[in-house]
Amino acid sequence: MWMIQMNYMELYSKLLNKLIQNNKNGYWLLKSGILIGKNYVKYFPDKRLPRSFQYLHKIVFDWTYKGIASKSSVWVNLFAPSEILLAFGFNPIFVEAISAFLSGLDVEDELILKAESQGISESFCTFHKAFLGAAISNLLKKPKFLVATSNICDANLNTFRFLSETLKLPFFFLDVPSEDSKEAMQYLKAQLSSIINSIEKLTGRKRNLDYLAKIIKKENATRKLIKESLQLRSTKNIKTTLTFEMFMLYPSHVFCGTDPALRFYQMFVDDLKNSEERGGKSIFFIHTLPIFEENFKEYFNFSSRINVLGMDLNFDFLDEINEQDPIEAICEKLLKNPYNGDFKRRFEHIKTLIEILKPDGVLQICQMGCKQSIGCSMLLKSNIETLGIPFTTIDVDCVNKKNNGKEQIRTRLEAFLERVK
Repeated sequence: MWMIQMNYMELYSKLLNKLIQNNKNGYWLLKSGILIGKNYVKYFPDKRLPRSFQYLHKIVFDWTYKGIASKSSVWVNLFAPSEILLAFGFNPIFVEAISAFLSGLDVEDELILKAESQGISESFCTFHKAFLGAAISNLLKKPKFLVATSNICDANLNTFRFLSETLKLPFFFLDVPSEDSKEAMQYLKAQLSSIINSIEKLTGRKRNLDYLAKIIKKENATRKLIKESLQLRSTKNIKTTLTFEMFMLYPSHVFCGTDPALRFYQMFVDDLKNSEERGGKSIFFIHTLPIFEENFKEYFNFSSRINVLGMDLNFDFLDEINEQDPIEAICEKLLKNPYNGDFKRRFEHIKTLIEILKPDGVLQICQMGCKQSIGCSMLLKSNIETLGIPFTTIDVDCVNKKNNGKEQIRTRLEAFLERVK
């Protein structure tokens, strides 16, 4: 059965690559493939996974399918104020999600070449290049509009501006001040209110602040469960894969505040409570996860020897926000996010996570082309090692698999794991 699936996948990838190479419209083939995948994980769940991850697998495919197939699709970055879009009835989809799916289909190389043929730098983040290549290759249907924030990633503005200019799409950019102050709050609220007004004029849809408040209420309930899961992972071990840790970016960010996200974390907390006590080596990840790199898959997926404690991005903002004033609440979340601002703020948050989780080692993945992860790696090393915990960085391209030297990565990974008690 597994071999038959692999043969079909290889054939599917070849067809998609051929359409991209010949500048043919591959949208319907991509849409059909994700629809098949959506139904497959629904009716044939992976029995190795706990119930929560089986459910997560299903809802991630649902969200992704709606994001590319819906007439109400909106392209966003990970930190966009998606609560606003959900309240308007739009289906957001974020750059990294689509790029990861496309890399899983082995079409990322052709898409990156397409992006570079349009003048996109070779050193640009491959998450963004694969997405750009898909957008200009008729692999994705045009969304209603684009929304991005300035948080963390410098590539966001360039990527979304390029898409806006090339595809003639409306683009709303939220410039988030690096300092949390009264003036910054006023500035951000004015921007967000202006974006909401523009969306109303552009689409004819009207804001529903009562519904938005309900989304914020569910978001608070979800975040409370995220905090509980964080505490539980300090003593419990759950069978996971790097892919499912990345999938958790959907309910912890873009779809936080939805019923499926809340249900997932309810199930996840229950699974953690019923899981075995933690044993063996435990590793906490910073930034992102190389879900397609063979060494990482071998060492971490369903491992009985190494516990994956998650990654910091899924635990970034953990506070409750004011559901009585949803616009201000969203602005508060953006301003107070520990990854908005200087390095000291980010490290203090990571230090708190480490103190709760008590990992045996911390591993930062430096995604190729990501300036912020590469730029802070030495600062993280010097600060985390003062805590007496082994730390290392490994340069991996999480999207374009051909950029990874398997033996070199294996040597670095094994050397790190040998240091971990």
